[in-house]
Amino acid sequence: MAKAEANMPVEIIGEFGTPGAEREWIVAECELAIKHLVKVCGEPPPEMRLEIEWQEHELGSYPTIVLMWEDGMRGAPENYLSRCEAALTGYENGGELPRGWFMPPVRSEDDEPNEPFDPDAPPPEPPETLNALEHQRHISKLIHWGFEASKREQSRPHLVERDKDPENES
Repeated sequence: MAKAEANMPVEIIGEFGTPGAEREWIVAECELAIKHLVKVCGEPPPEMRLEIEWQEHELGSYPTIVLMWEDGMRGAPENYLSRCEAALTGYENGGELPRGWFMPPVRSEDDEPNEPFDPDAPPPEPPETLNALEHQRHISKLIHWGFEASKREQSRPHLVERDKDPENES
């Protein structure tokens, strides 16, 4: 990491590389892992980039894959980071996520995850771009909308008219 980059905000996605291997080999492994993250999760948000950063330790240095950006006032893109962490773990495990793990759905960082579901609102409109990441986000929104709509249907009480009570008919 260059000195000019020392003050940039950084979020660690994960450690990567074969322990004890030559530095060039580890860098090549990390570069392939970064290409995999971009393929699975899409390009990093604007003005951000995925990098290899070496962490110092008393026993030596080890590589991490990080997301870094220049604007210190800008927060970390939590959804993108969680998707990258899951994708990197899957990549390390031969393409399979560990049991109990899942790939977080794609959502815009502007979306509020705790907004209440509006049952009268129509499903989200598709994006006008042909960007694969935007289409993936749209599909995730449709799936979420469908789940929320089905929860509403299941929670509605089912009204059933009672038959006349036979004891009171005499």
